[in-house]
Amino acid sequence: MKKTVFILLLIPILTFGQDFLIEFDRYNPIYTFKWDGYEVPNDYEVKLEFVKYVDLNGLLEGEKQALKMDDTQLRHEIRAVDLNNDKLADIIYQGPYMGEGSIIHLFIQTESGFQKVFTTQQGIVKVDWQGEYLDKLYVKDWGCCADPNLTNSVYQVFYSGSVPSFKLIWESTELRSFVTKPKNIFSSKRFEIANQKYKLRANPWIDDETVNEFLGITGNTIGILKKGHKGTAYAAHEDETGRVWWYVLIDREYEVEDTYINYENHKFKPHLVGWISSRFINEIKN
Repeated sequence: MKKTVFILLLIPILTFGQDFLIEFDRYNPIYTFKWDGYEVPNDYEVKLEFVKYVDLNGLLEGEKQALKMDDTQLRHEIRAVDLNNDKLADIIYQGPYMGEGSIIHLFIQTESGFQKVFTTQQGIVKVDWQGEYLDKLYVKDWGCCADPNLTNSVYQVFYSGSVPSFKLIWESTELRSFVTKPKNIFSSKRFEIANQKYKLRANPWIDDETVNEFLGITGNTIGILKKGHKGTAYAAHEDETGRVWWYVLIDREYEVEDTYINYENHKFKPHLVGWISSRFINEIKN
């Protein structure tokens, strides 16, 4: 009963795919979903069984070394949750590994042991359920080392029998900690750029002088948009000069010019997040 109530409170109403950005903006960049309230009643026994399986099959060796813990402590880094409604507890590992940052592994319990079905870096921030089945994963990759990017990804879960597979259906990229976040959201607006050259900026103000040594750029311009590029606006901010800026998500089919972003690093071309002046754009009416 507790699980059903929690799901009803958690699931958002998404009018279209681009509203995923609003879901991600609800969480700080390094928030991770804890699976509280979803673990099976016999989680202690299942965790012991999984740890034994890991030892017998030489799994998660790098993760155990990174934790600098023995098998008993590894048990505290995993969660036992029935993800696919087959009445068998599955395992989620979310923690460090031999490298920078964090990693997530999902293991499905089968009659012969545990099958790894999904791996991603950094953290899951939110999940959606379809009845008793895992339906979507919302993943944040806040990068590590000198990576300035924050990447948000949504995976749709499909099932072949009781075995899930995960398809990337949406992704956005933004400057981690450099993009100003709006305090208030309005009803989303579709728009089209009306000028041939238009700057997508990290903040709702003009800055062409400040040197950002970390990014190796001057000013707050993320890239140059072209006339006809489209996107969705979610918020507005008026600067000291009276100029109104829109907080926007650029459609993923467009690549901005003169940008530090390397599109080749993304298997799935991402939406870009930033701010644009609202002076020379045309609102697209539905």
